Amino acid sequence: MLTKTKGIIIKTIRYGDASAITKIYTEEFGLLGYHLPSVYKNKGRIKPSHLQPLNCVELSFIYSTTKNLSSIKDFTCHSHFNSTLFSQQAYYNVIVELLTQTLKEHEQNKVLFNYIHDELIPSLDTPPGFWQLPTAMLEVLYHYGCAPNIDFYEKGAALDLRDGIFIHAPTSKYMALPDVSDTIYTLLRHGADELPSDSNLRHRVIEDIIKYCQWHISEQFDLRSRDVLWQVMKG
Repeated sequence: MLTKTKGIIIKTIRYGDASAITKIYTEEFGLLGYHLPSVYKNKGRIKPSHLQPLNCVELSFIYSTTKNLSSIKDFTCHSHFNSTLFSQQAYYNVIVELLTQTLKEHEQNKVLFNYIHDELIPSLDTPPGFWQLPTAMLEVLYHYGCAPNIDFYEKGAALDLRDGIFIHAPTSKYMALPDVSDTIYTLLRHGADELPSDSNLRHRVIEDIIKYCQWHISEQFDLRSRDVLWQVMKG
């Protein structure tokens, strides 16, 4: 049965001389793989420029639970990232890396899809703010369903990165320091409006969120492109 859905391009690799295999995060079915024959010949409806990561698209295809790759019957690209500002390009690359490592095949999550489609991707059109990256990381974790639990947070509590809870009596070596823990709580509960522009603190917050993702997303999780973003934002 032919299915129509919104999608977000996540990753595209060239396959052979002219074809491509692309991963698209769909609203209805989660992350799926598609084979696009002859796309690099520029003769069909789908152009290579349409397959840039984080492009928002609409596609029709026959969904199958037994095939690793589907064939697209109809395709429309509605938006694509095209900023020439280096800071936006650097932030874009980090977000692509974040989503590539977070999204899992066939995991439907409309709440996460809507956040990425309606909030995260549009935010790429403006220069990144000081706390924008850690905020985006925590928002993705929240909508993915594995953000730290802040229900029992109290001032001075430390975040256990492994267990995802705030506690007053640290019992493991996987604890974020108090100032990092307070900042993560503030970002999750109130946002970044009242946080100071402290580069050292921001670095440590991001590093601890990465460690958190290694516990809750994948042991291999990392954001290697963040170094470029830090250089662009002068720390």
